[in-house]
Amino acid sequence: MKKEELKEVILSILKERNGLTSTEIRDMLIDKGVEFTMIEFREALADLVREGKVKKLPNYEKKKFLFYYEKG
Repeated sequence: MKKEELKEVILSILKERNGLTSTEIRDMLIDKGVEFTMIEFREALADLVREGKVKKLPNYEKKKFLFYYEKG
């Protein structure tokens, strides 16, 4: 799968359910049958954060980052 397609699927997941860890997003992609490598996944998620389409915030209770769909 191309990176742009992977980014679109990640965005659609975050539109449905906000505040997910990268592991939860990865698991949802696998459940949908999306094929990707971990490097492609990390790059796509990082690109979305850099582009401002996804917000990455720390969750101190879980000791993980949570990702949120950024409207607009």
